[in-house]
Amino acid sequence: MKIGITLELCLYGAFDCRWSNGRSVNITGAKHRALIGMLAVAVNGVHSRNWIQEHLWDRSGAELGRQSLRRSLSDLRKVLGADFDKIIDANNTDIRLVLENVTLTSQPENGVFLVGLRVEEPRFVNWLRDRRIADQQKSLLIDSDTRLAVSPCVAILPFTSVASNAQENHFGDLVAMDVARALSRSRFLDVISHMSSRQLAGPRLDLTQLKSRLNADYAIGGNVRVTDGQYRLDADFIQTSTGRILWTEEFQGSVADILNGDSELVARIARQCGQEVLRASVEIARSAPLPQVAAHALFMASISGMHQHHLASFARSRDNLEELISRLPGHSKLHAWLAKWYILSIAQGWSIDVPKDSQIAADNTARALDINPECATSLTIDGMIQGDRSEDSSLALSRFQSATEIDPNHGLAWLMYSRLNSFQGNGDAAVKFATKARRLSPIDPHGYFYDVMTSLAHLVAGDFNTSKELVEKSIKANPRHTSSYRVLAIAQMLSGHGDAARITVKTLRQLEPNLTVQSYLASHPAGHLPIGTDWANALASAGLPQK
Repeated sequence: MKIGITLELCLYGAFDCRWSNGRSVNITGAKHRALIGMLAVAVNGVHSRNWIQEHLWDRSGAELGRQSLRRSLSDLRKVLGADFDKIIDANNTDIRLVLENVTLTSQPENGVFLVGLRVEEPRFVNWLRDRRIADQQKSLLIDSDTRLAVSPCVAILPFTSVASNAQENHFGDLVAMDVARALSRSRFLDVISHMSSRQLAGPRLDLTQLKSRLNADYAIGGNVRVTDGQYRLDADFIQTSTGRILWTEEFQGSVADILNGDSELVARIARQCGQEVLRASVEIARSAPLPQVAAHALFMASISGMHQHHLASFARSRDNLEELISRLPGHSKLHAWLAKWYILSIAQGWSIDVPKDSQIAADNTARALDINPECATSLTIDGMIQGDRSEDSSLALSRFQSATEIDPNHGLAWLMYSRLNSFQGNGDAAVKFATKARRLSPIDPHGYFYDVMTSLAHLVAGDFNTSKELVEKSIKANPRHTSSYRVLAIAQMLSGHGDAARITVKTLRQLEPNLTVQSYLASHPAGHLPIGTDWANALASAGLPQK
């Protein structure tokens, strides 16, 4: 509820807190100020009680930490008086600073965040350090117009006519524009705008200009010929730093198909571009010491490695991410992807300490959102964590809603939104969101995951044939992803194909020998929901042991 006066907070430079009518609010305790500061810069002003306790009273232990937090809230209630509930909204799980009734009166240029504040709790010390580093890097970004991008930068040049034919040049420009649009949907590539790329169009490719003017790491170019309504397009994919042609291919087809919106040519070029960037990045990351590898190559190699389901590649991807974070600690997306690494480690059964790794994942997304509360990737991955750790899905739901509002073209956000709806039994919404996610992610390196999540959505919607078709495609792309076999077995059993389901469960148990109905219900995010029970019963009927 909006109140007549607001609480004015100065967090940069000397701490100050007062009502907007000028009346001072005397908050003197270090942990009270820390609590207010952490909430003020959190996404939507919210942190969980557990997160706050771990950062401010970790050394006190769980029970004393809970008591200390309750006492601090009681102290703030006395200081804020009758308007406390309009400034701080506290329930059994979360604490929220009601931002509509709070005004932040200072910015990083006014001083150091929470300067002079001393709270001798390791997690808080680390959080405060990272927050200050992020503020410094944001200032550098504003002052020098440099970018903290870690994604490879790609320029798609218009395909030119060998004979300088105007019709052919127009067609080549159209294809380049469509490829740029397709690639720009990827969360892993930075794509130079078509208008910028076409300024360098011509029969001869100037790599120096591509690097100096566009800062492109890779470029797509080539030539096109049109004869009797048919095109022949020769495409080259070039690494600008070396001039190497990483792949070249000839494409042929009907001009009318392209003009009528048939995007198969565009999809093939975009898909091969994404695959080649991944391959080249992995090669670069493996061939030189980590400090010497370009940030964009380390990032792509990290994403590739964490989805290969080979332990050595998976472990190396964490090393790559940690190297990147040491270079760019103020880059929110890197912390989010490190959190995703720990999520995948748990999901694949490679974690040796699940509670610890789960906490590390949560800490990393919290750090990512502290750095940039409007990073759609960080919101999405934090939503995954919140949805899997708590039986209350409201925070996860708000994360996905925020991510898709901030970036409506974020494929992973829509996919995780679909996943949450599947767990809640909302089949139609799950299918809608998953379909959108797959359309927005044409070159995602873990396309198999998009397929299995879309399969799950169709399973919940009762479309068993589509569900089985998609999950079989997922298994073909990644035969070691165990959750795909679980979805397939459930779809087979629920559609009346019990014999096939029993064969699938046998394969599943070879990959995951310790899986039981009991462990499935205990570890699955939907295990406490009615739909999770239905799935567990289907797996039991297909031969999965109870214990």
